[in-house]
Amino acid sequence: MMTTEAAVKQRLSPSAARAAQLAHLALTPRQEIVLLARALYREGWDDFEVGHITYRLPDDTFLTLPFERGWDEVRPEEILRIDIDGNVLEGDFSVTGAIVLHLEFHRLRPECDVTVHQHPRFTTVWSAIGKVPPAYDQRAAYLPDDQIAFYDDYSGGVNSVDEARAAVNALGDRSCAILRNHGAFVVANSIAQAFGRATSLEWRCQQAWHVEAAGGGHEMPQKGRDWLAQAIAVGCDGALPHQWPWAVRRELRADPALLQGEGIA
Repeated sequence: MMTTEAAVKQRLSPSAARAAQLAHLALTPRQEIVLLARALYREGWDDFEVGHITYRLPDDTFLTLPFERGWDEVRPEEILRIDIDGNVLEGDFSVTGAIVLHLEFHRLRPECDVTVHQHPRFTTVWSAIGKVPPAYDQRAAYLPDDQIAFYDDYSGGVNSVDEARAAVNALGDRSCAILRNHGAFVVANSIAQAFGRATSLEWRCQQAWHVEAAGGGHEMPQKGRDWLAQAIAVGCDGALPHQWPWAVRRELRADPALLQGEGIA
């Protein structure tokens, strides 16, 4: 008889069709980080031009967004390549001083390749309320409670190594942090996983705000939440099946010329 874990893995593991779909896209790292920024902008990670993403490359350098470009407009040819100290190795734009938070994280957590920071709308509301919101539906439960930290010692900026290290230490081995009176910080092993975690966090915060504004509701039962957490971790390697390819297709429909110039590998 098939175990629960085996059944979950069989049900949610990426299909051959999905694997072929991803192989067909064959995006370069510069294209991936641009598509992530644009896709998240549509999902409420849209505080004008602010926010930062880093993406570790095999040579332990990093791609990042230029300070002068918004998430909804950045293009692959504008992406910067930097070293672990934030020095620009490739690119014609500048790097935000707040990149120190991301680089300090990469020093302390080398197993994670992607970091995302922004001020998403509803996550920022809960950062002011001062707590992690409850999970009221299954999408909100894609992120287990023990994967979300609330960083209550945020002082208004993370521009020094000491401030960045304190924030990273507060995150611990979790995948998301809500920064008090500020925004969100999400880490992941892949671009697809980063998209799933970032959208799930913002969805959780949005739904909780609506439910509590309506007078409250019933949190999702723990049994269902545990099953979902196991499903995502075991069956999907932390990334929801089909979600990232869908987001990529959406962005390419909106801007068919986005990958021209770099081209698909």
